[in-house]
Amino acid sequence: MSSAGAPSAVAGSDELALFHRTLAEFCRAEVPLPRAFAALQGDLRRGKFREAVAQLGADVSEGVPLGEAYARRRGAFPPLYRALVEAGIVSGDLPGVLEEIARHAARRAELLQRLRRALAYPLVAAVFVLCIGGALVFLVGPTLFGLAAAMELPSPLPYAAGALGALAFVMLAALVFGLLRPVDGVGFRWPVVGRIRLYGARSSLAATLALLLRRNVPLPTALALACEACDDRRLAQRLQLSSEGAAAGANLSEVLREAHAFEPTLLWLVEAAEGTEDLPRALEDVSGVCVRRFERAVDRLSVLATPAAELVVGAIVFAFAYSFLAPLFEWAEGIFRL
Repeated sequence: MSSAGAPSAVAGSDELALFHRTLAEFCRAEVPLPRAFAALQGDLRRGKFREAVAQLGADVSEGVPLGEAYARRRGAFPPLYRALVEAGIVSGDLPGVLEEIARHAARRAELLQRLRRALAYPLVAAVFVLCIGGALVFLVGPTLFGLAAAMELPSPLPYAAGALGALAFVMLAALVFGLLRPVDGVGFRWPVVGRIRLYGARSSLAATLALLLRRNVPLPTALALACEACDDRRLAQRLQLSSEGAAAGANLSEVLREAHAFEPTLLWLVEAAEGTEDLPRALEDVSGVCVRRFERAVDRLSVLATPAAELVVGAIVFAFAYSFLAPLFEWAEGIFRL
């Protein structure tokens, strides 16, 4: 039997979407699960997630129930999806649940892909300038530095190194503060990128709750799973603190309002559907509103990022070029004076 503690890694949302969508099709076609998992390995990239799927198929072939085998791969599948698989098995609608998981993962992948595309041009331009500048420093720099030393002129090395260092610092700051830090964390936060990530986290949170409640997962359990899957750490912490009231009988709108998870106008949609079968639909509507805000913010970022990147890179290129041309100008000025 495969070891439950086998090393694995959580796959990307796009790979999770492909896996669950294909598995749902196999289940509808009544393909035996061991054969389905064997076929799925061919669609996945080589890596730890593919190994986890192989171990999953091995466990099922040995008679381990799918829910238990799925739970053993804790490092490969998020707890949210493991709970939904259990709900699908209990309800007898595993293919339907797998399709919903695939749609949820695909939405997360799409949001992330849009953000990456918006930031791709500035980063590529900066990397290009760094590579060209570094090549010039190593190939042409020694000649010009030697010329400046021979003529007792100031060395251009501080200017060149300063220009490249400034660009590298800007790139590192954009990566750390714009992408890696919590959206709503303490300290510095880029307004545009932070807002985009917050909209994405809210959209994912609403979609996650809708997915869980549609499958009749109890509210306290749904909130716990949503907290664990939330992309924004501070939002997850506030929601976790507020979710304690759900065990005491508080409804979802009260928990979300206390956590400041959404704006009041969006909370009204949830409150209006509270206690009815339309609650998952209302949460999907909230997620859709957040997605539209996310897309609008990404479009604004795309409009602003390109000229801003060109301005910053142009200024640094000018400083870098000046560092090489300054000794030549001073040398020419000295010649004409003679």
